[in-house]
Amino acid sequence: MNKNWKRIKITRLKSDICRSVNRKLGEDRMVQRDEIHRELTRLLKSDTSIKVTLLGDRTGLTIARASRLLVSETMGAFDLESIGAIASAVFCGAAEQGSALTLGELGIMLAEFNDGKILTAQSGERGILVVVAEPDAQLGLIRVRMKESSESLASLMDKITEPSAVKIKKPESQSIMAALKELENF
Repeated sequence: MNKNWKRIKITRLKSDICRSVNRKLGEDRMVQRDEIHRELTRLLKSDTSIKVTLLGDRTGLTIARASRLLVSETMGAFDLESIGAIASAVFCGAAEQGSALTLGELGIMLAEFNDGKILTAQSGERGILVVVAEPDAQLGLIRVRMKESSESLASLMDKITEPSAVKIKKPESQSIMAALKELENF
């Protein structure tokens, strides 16, 4: 009976430690998400002709977005989730086409329309950065800002999507492991 009580106590302690570690990982991921949103907002504010910035993944999932307050009045109402999914699919299709033609890696893709422009760029291995701008936008500056933001967003996204990349301080993780081993030997 005494051994069963010890096992139950060890199991409870392990699960408390796991919950504590998971809570820490969750907090770190929230910080990363906030940083992604700040980076998208910084890109949005870098040029007045940019109306929407959006970060999605290669599967079409919109991770974060930022837009100006008057976008619906100036450009009409649209669903940003579907814009992200479509932009991801088009970008991935164009990248595949370029690969099949051995043209190298796709940098920035531009779609020009009568009432605006959509620029799409790779952001790390998984991310797709989308910028929607006015028709008279100066593309040179936007392209430079997109490249800078793509690199920053790629590193932030890697930290969110890979649990192993979210680091716990070594002394803390070592002390947790030592405590678990001690409990198992108890």
